[in-house]
Amino acid sequence: MDDKTWNSRLERRRQRRRTERAILLLLVLVIISGVIWYVTSYTKTPNYAMDEAITALHSDDATAFKNHVDFSAVTLKGYDDLTVDMFKYDEQLSEHDRSLFENFYVLIRAQMCQGAVKVINTRLDTGKWTLPEEMLKGRQLGIDFDLLLERSMIRHTSIVGVENVDNLGDTATADINVIEDYTQTPFTLKVTLKNFGGGISIGGTSFEIGGTTFKLPGINFKLGENEWKVVSVENYREYLDTVSPSLKNQIESYIDATNDIVERYNYDFLDEQATFISLQKTSTGIVSEERRKEIADYITQTIIPTLSQRQDDLNKIPVPKAAEYLANLRKESTAVTIQAWQFYSGGLLENDSAAFDTAESLHKQELALDQRIEELIHNSAVARERPALP
Repeated sequence: MDDKTWNSRLERRRQRRRTERAILLLLVLVIISGVIWYVTSYTKTPNYAMDEAITALHSDDATAFKNHVDFSAVTLKGYDDLTVDMFKYDEQLSEHDRSLFENFYVLIRAQMCQGAVKVINTRLDTGKWTLPEEMLKGRQLGIDFDLLLERSMIRHTSIVGVENVDNLGDTATADINVIEDYTQTPFTLKVTLKNFGGGISIGGTSFEIGGTTFKLPGINFKLGENEWKVVSVENYREYLDTVSPSLKNQIESYIDATNDIVERYNYDFLDEQATFISLQKTSTGIVSEERRKEIADYITQTIIPTLSQRQDDLNKIPVPKAAEYLANLRKESTAVTIQAWQFYSGGLLENDSAAFDTAESLHKQELALDQRIEELIHNSAVARERPALP
């Protein structure tokens, strides 16, 4: 082979290698460009934030989900939507009392929202709806935080997915498809997101291909916190107004179906209460051992069986999904009441002051539960008189 042919082959080989290197370099540049776009562009968009939030929620990644929602801001606006007409249609309240209640709920807005954030965080961390201790004490001020949560529908609303994310600059909007679990009502919540900023640092890098070292602007990314967070639900009030009528219809149907049972046993309880009071009366004010046993027998043989029978009769009534909260409260009240009577009976037989103390504590729990039940039934009655939405 002559020199000319040999040199020609070498030149073609070198050209082929240069071409291969150019192709590899182009591929690397495309990959790097894609990474730069993903980190600097897509991951900083509201679309990415919403996709990440939904993925985190469905995969029980509490930390990731919290990074995409400003719960403090969301609950503050949500609280206003929830309580705006809480007492508007209650004709049992005078204008003066209604005004006092409304002003009071404005004053406690910050504390109630802080409690709501704690409840949500606990739910995300543990999977359980647990009330913070300070909220449980709110009953002493006339606040039932558990009832407020039930009214908010947060415990029975499921997120399905997200669509229509619109970037408006420093803010964005998105549509979140949800479903109310009790009535299976679909709804689209419109949320607003805010850009909180983030950070990226660009460094230098080099790499080698086929024995040749290439120097390119490198990428060392330093990500700040998630830039986009949900800060408000714009049509939350509309969601409440859309779903509430169906929920209230189910609750009302359950109340109507159980009304005869409740009234019948209320008469029985009044008679038993009168007998119980008369058994405790003595001319000397001292209850003899024989009388204590008689009272204890009356509790275990009459009062407790009546309570159990009432609950058995209530359990036979079909419970719509929206009325499960009320039905469960009744079951819990019955169980606590029976426990209270059992400890009281034991205290009588054993002359045990500790048993009486336990009975008193359980009785207070029963009163709180019964008050919650009464408020639910009262609110249902008020709702029946509420004007229909235009």
